[in-house]
Amino acid sequence: MNEEQAAALAEAEDMKPNAKNIKRLGDKYSPEIGRWAISQWQLRRKATEKFARANKMLFTRAGLEMATHGAIAAYHASLFPPGAEVLDATCGIGSDLVALGARGPVIGIDTDSEHVFCARHNLALFGFEGKVGRGDALEVLKKGWDYVFCDPGRRDDGRRHINPDDFNPPPDELAFYFDKCKRAVMKLSPMMRDEYLHKLGGDIQFVSFGRECREALTVFPGSGQVSAVHIESGKIAPATPLPGTVAEPDAFLHEADPAMIRAHAMGALGLPGVGDSNGYLSSRKPMDSPWLRSYEVLWRGPWRVRSVKDVLIQREMHVAAVKKRGVPAEPASVIRQLDVPEGNPVILALYKEGPKVAAVLMKPYHP
Repeated sequence: MNEEQAAALAEAEDMKPNAKNIKRLGDKYSPEIGRWAISQWQLRRKATEKFARANKMLFTRAGLEMATHGAIAAYHASLFPPGAEVLDATCGIGSDLVALGARGPVIGIDTDSEHVFCARHNLALFGFEGKVGRGDALEVLKKGWDYVFCDPGRRDDGRRHINPDDFNPPPDELAFYFDKCKRAVMKLSPMMRDEYLHKLGGDIQFVSFGRECREALTVFPGSGQVSAVHIESGKIAPATPLPGTVAEPDAFLHEADPAMIRAHAMGALGLPGVGDSNGYLSSRKPMDSPWLRSYEVLWRGPWRVRSVKDVLIQREMHVAAVKKRGVPAEPASVIRQLDVPEGNPVILALYKEGPKVAAVLMKPYHP
């Protein structure tokens, strides 16, 4: 960042992002620098959700959208040995590069010169050792590396499954080089099909953060083991089939973490599944686990509007929220059908049990 950019950035901190202020900065420096400085503060404010020092970092709009949250990036970095030099083959604005730099020397490359500019600044901001430059991941990987991290860019158009052809560099071409590394990690979409992820080789980790399944990691070398990783707690749940299922929950119904579901690890807690819900678990006693969101069961039975409405009236309850697994029902429509506005708030859970739909009235349980 040159002196003019730094000065414009300092002046723009408290400015509203409007045409008047952009012109004001543009007249003093240049139109390009004026627009850049204003946009940086817009991006910095948005980036506070991901980065503790966002107000000092540099971003591009696309780079921020793709950037790994700081807590997840720290987990990525923990997969590499301390002190070892790591290549970040698609460094973007440097979110993973900075986390990797906290544990040892790094080299970052990206095909986008703006990303390189941001990544170089961000790495220096934290005082970490490393080099950043333009480069093509596949070309650089041909030189041979012991430790590599890569987050290939992708287009996401809302499809349930992601086409591998949407990634650049292509994951299968990256996997060819990663097989030769001492440790390589590739960040992919958790919506990619199991068959494709296994085809790449390595172990597969589905990462949970903020109660969302954020990503799939392929970790090389590996033997195809699958697990879910809970960032906040550090817990790992290996893929484990359910010990069985029950038609309706016992005293407690639990929602499994999305990453645990995606990793086919719901059996890791030893609890039976509920019906055909693929997400609900049952227990007789309370459970305290970061993988679960727990509810105390108040009533259970078949899903019939009249029957459930009668229970609500008799017990002086009203449905404040609806949860569903595999049931094509709109929560707002269900609440309108029940039409009981008064009483203690409860949650209605709907799930499939064979061809039928089962219902549970419940309230949150906090250990």
